[in-house]
Amino acid sequence: MRSDDVIADRYLLVEVIGAGGTGTVWLAEDLRGHRKVALRRPLTIGPGCRADLEREVEIARKFRHANAVEVYGVVGDGDDCWLAMEYFRATSLATKGVLPPRAVAAIGAQVADALAAAHAEDVVHRDVAPGNVLVADDGTAKVTDFGVSAWRGATTTGSGRVCGTPAFVSPEVADGGRASAMSDMFSLGATLFAAVEGRPPFGTGDPDACLRRIRSGREEIAVRAGALKPVLDALLQRDRATRPTAVQAGEMLDRVAAGQQVSPWPGVRRQPHGLLAAAAVAVIALLLLTVVRPWESEAGGPARTVLGDPRTADPCAVADSRVLGRFGNATVAGDHGGFDRCDVLIAVSGDDEIDVVFRLDSAATGEDGPPRVVRHAPRREIDGCGIALTLADLAVLEITARSDDDVDTDYCQVATVAADQAEHVLARHREFPRRPSADPRSLARVDACRLVPRDELATVPAFAGASPSRGFGGWTCRWQSEGGALRVVFERADLAAASEGTRTVVAGRDVYVEPEGYGEFTCAARVFHLRYADRHGGGHVELALVVAEGGASMTDLCRVAVAFAAPVATRLPEV
Repeated sequence: MRSDDVIADRYLLVEVIGAGGTGTVWLAEDLRGHRKVALRRPLTIGPGCRADLEREVEIARKFRHANAVEVYGVVGDGDDCWLAMEYFRATSLATKGVLPPRAVAAIGAQVADALAAAHAEDVVHRDVAPGNVLVADDGTAKVTDFGVSAWRGATTTGSGRVCGTPAFVSPEVADGGRASAMSDMFSLGATLFAAVEGRPPFGTGDPDACLRRIRSGREEIAVRAGALKPVLDALLQRDRATRPTAVQAGEMLDRVAAGQQVSPWPGVRRQPHGLLAAAAVAVIALLLLTVVRPWESEAGGPARTVLGDPRTADPCAVADSRVLGRFGNATVAGDHGGFDRCDVLIAVSGDDEIDVVFRLDSAATGEDGPPRVVRHAPRREIDGCGIALTLADLAVLEITARSDDDVDTDYCQVATVAADQAEHVLARHREFPRRPSADPRSLARVDACRLVPRDELATVPAFAGASPSRGFGGWTCRWQSEGGALRVVFERADLAAASEGTRTVVAGRDVYVEPEGYGEFTCAARVFHLRYADRHGGGHVELALVVAEGGASMTDLCRVAVAFAAPVATRLPEV
């Protein structure tokens, strides 16, 4: 497409004004309506293009609001399809940099008003993020991209794979739960946090790492928020039931924007302030120096347990089924998911079980780490509890006890016992225990980013020149394009679960293609690699998942996944 092209004999293209996960946006002149409009063209055009856009129009027309970009309709032009929208001369909040608290509150109040109108019609946005908030020079804000919205009854997919911008999703959505109006409110809080602090509350970087930090509750502290902080604290509560509604948030944000103070939200613990804060800091510092003595261990020498090489660190070394056996019949399951985790499954009654996950994660920042292992307070949730241990190189061991069953157990008690044992093991090691030598053919030894070289990426124009983002241990890799993303993810699964989807053969390997196999708006091609028996004799397989995600039709997403499955399959070790 070029400037001066005419779409459907009506819309004269002027210039590209935006691009993202849902496609390219053009400024256009409506030759009949004599007005400027925004035309969005999906990155990939396929048979389902028009149906997808019609669905978006149906959602957007459920409500109208001055602070939501209006959607006019779908424009067909031969095999092409476009979405015609209101043209709003503005830039996204993501480009604004750090803003003063009152300015952020004024923007947030407008976004909250738009969300209140949407929620009243049972429409959930599901991707409230700085990139989807447009702000004009006069401060007017509008929410855009309701294309990933859904009726409130819709659900996301489990296993922590979600729809939305990873750094801004709520804990329940990051954990694979149901998206709701309250999820939007958490995302609004994260969006406003980023606008006033200059970074999201749970950091940036690899999307999977962001989701793990959100699930673990490792939140940054707001230092620039000022009068906005009580509102952020309310919106960012982990329990969705205790967050304010859009209407309530809008009222609080209006007061902050007007220069007024707001009271702490019920359930949010007050922080010490003024002289009390200074005294509290002094007392805490004295206690830390007295009890922890960071320059030496209990034995008198340095205590700096580090992760070391993440590819050889063994999370199963701190997962003790004997210690957890007090809660039920406990067994170590070292073949669930990625190489960064180890599970202990506790059978408590009948088919009910508790899953205790020991997961390693890389450092969130490049700062110096603590002088010894730091244990964080338990994070209690409705269906689980988590405890994080930060090592001396800022790597993190996350221990989470949870269940999908109705288990009458104190999950934090389970997590505490698991964390006590992990600390006991780490106290004996300067470096995290190593895993046994992996099979030379194992994906544990492979760098996922090397499986799709630049020349292969260039075969799909959308990914030409895309740079890889390497995940923990090199076991995941992600390439971002204007219209979506490509991932390669190494996992382990039992043969039955891995064989879901449509079977095909690529480069001599079994590949199972499954729409929404890695979450909504994704298609996953599971490339079978090394088949083996787990420690209990069960049949398992190592998988290289090739995942295409974005706003294209499912047919096109699966086509991209299968296309990249070929170079991945050919570069895997021989088995």
